[in-house]
Amino acid sequence: MHIKPLLHTAMLCLAILIMNIVHATEIEQLEKHIERVLSEEQLAGITWSVIDGNQSYVGSTGQANIAKQLPMKNAQKMHVGSVSKTVLAMGVLRLISTGAITLESEVTPYLSKLQLNNPWSANTPIRVKHLLEHTAGLDNIKMRQFLSTTPTPDMPLEAAFSKNQHNLLTIRTQPGTQYSYSNMGYALLAMIIEDVTQQRYEAYLDNNVLHTLNMHDSTFEFLSQNGPNKDPLLAMGYHENAVMQTSVPMYLRAAGQFTTTAPDMAKFMAFILSNGQHKGEAFIQADLMALLAIADNTDAKKAGLPMGHGLAFATRDRHDAVGMCHPGGTFGFKAYICLYPNEQKGFFYSINTDSETANTEQFNALFIQYLTLKSAKLPEPKPELQHNSDVDGFYILAPNNMAEFAFIDKLFNFISVTASEQHMVINSLQSSPIRLSYIGNNLYQQAGRTQASHVVYTKNGDELFMSNGLKTFKKVPVTTLLPYWLSMIIGIFGLLLFIIIGCVKLFMSHALKRTNLAFINVLLFSIPVYFYLNQSFLEFGVLNIASMSLIVVSTILPITLGYSMFDQFVKAQQNRWESVEFIAIICAFQFCLLVIWWEQYPLIFWR
Repeated sequence: MHIKPLLHTAMLCLAILIMNIVHATEIEQLEKHIERVLSEEQLAGITWSVIDGNQSYVGSTGQANIAKQLPMKNAQKMHVGSVSKTVLAMGVLRLISTGAITLESEVTPYLSKLQLNNPWSANTPIRVKHLLEHTAGLDNIKMRQFLSTTPTPDMPLEAAFSKNQHNLLTIRTQPGTQYSYSNMGYALLAMIIEDVTQQRYEAYLDNNVLHTLNMHDSTFEFLSQNGPNKDPLLAMGYHENAVMQTSVPMYLRAAGQFTTTAPDMAKFMAFILSNGQHKGEAFIQADLMALLAIADNTDAKKAGLPMGHGLAFATRDRHDAVGMCHPGGTFGFKAYICLYPNEQKGFFYSINTDSETANTEQFNALFIQYLTLKSAKLPEPKPELQHNSDVDGFYILAPNNMAEFAFIDKLFNFISVTASEQHMVINSLQSSPIRLSYIGNNLYQQAGRTQASHVVYTKNGDELFMSNGLKTFKKVPVTTLLPYWLSMIIGIFGLLLFIIIGCVKLFMSHALKRTNLAFINVLLFSIPVYFYLNQSFLEFGVLNIASMSLIVVSTILPITLGYSMFDQFVKAQQNRWESVEFIAIICAFQFCLLVIWWEQYPLIFWR
């Protein structure tokens, strides 16, 4: 009479055993695929954590230090770059939850050491939520803040804004209306934390967020592989071809300085998926957690696009799954976190190789496949739906991400849109064509996505914009771009022809008499090139002998071109070959003037 209970118990044990075997097999297959991608993409090592409900799985493979032949460990300490913003955001939301500040708090009272140049300040001041969402209208980062050997680990945060604050902190779009990723914005959030708590933001986050969540192997303090901040558990960073990169302090450290481990990030993901609960109590208010990946009131959101960035994450639609995600990258490392709250699943990984060519999106696909996430396909576009033909044309970034490269982005980062009745194709110089299907209400869906991915809307009456929630483009007449393209093409052609003629003259008799000043000026560019090639890339934004020589040589080029143009005019009257050089100088000179007008010249990268 006890046979049935024993049978049920045996069947249950067998089922659990089979499930464990299947799970172990799935893990083994995942690890094999990760090792394959790691090898194919020539990456040093990777550590990761996956969470599925109440269960978590941590893994690692590859090498933490190639020279020392140290294998990557599950609990290896890694830098995660901008993934740190998601953790810092939790610190800000904790302050809001305790009533210290609010989402609607204006930021200027907390930033007394800085001067924000906000043209919309009277009606639309910058608020805490704008900094969290990247909708404050701030520039992203300056080369001086990015590539510099000047910063120290304990340098005051305001040191990143010590020069030319009026231009550096100019608000480029009306706060709250458009997403534009900003490292400066998160540095300002750290300054707000310091002003509110009256302590270093690193100490506040470590003691009040990380320790509370039992993330004891993580820190916002600066750690490196050597020197006074050395941590032997920190993996070595690398660039392509296994070029070693030790960690360095940064001006905007709050936006990307965070060291963590895969087990600690599993705890962080579990906290997010628990809706901000810790030990049964609300560590962060539920209404704030609901906004982590939801765009608040941007133009794209009001136009009906669900994609965008919330208080800590961006909504990302990839591989038939929609999650709240955030990438990260810093010198020697790349990282990624993605969570799927509806299914209580998520993944995180960090790679100790900062490669510009590696296809790390393969890891995202592998983890999504492993988690067996549900997909929700939209219906096929209906034949009767026809999009607005006015959408066709050319678009430029509005705004571009870095103000100092606005002219370059206008030349090379524009897009062109061509469309039929139900489809639209976006062409650019930077990527393969993107095919979109019209699904109604000015919304478009990219192939391979499950949700609307783009929206077209008008503003100020007749201005047409296109956005994917994270990038916004403004339609412009081709006549707006054509003069710049022609000027650039003519200028480059003229400069090349001018250099060729100059080289020919250089090897002829009486070379010094026949060679004009502008050609000698061009040859002088070899001086800064030499210095730049023989210094660290981290000194690119520093005022040193390389940058100073580049400033001098590039400053006098318009002068020598102008002088040579008039000098060559006289020679052109006597010899038709001299007239060819005269035309070449004119071509180069006009483009030089255009670049000066756009304030991209002389070449100064440290300002």
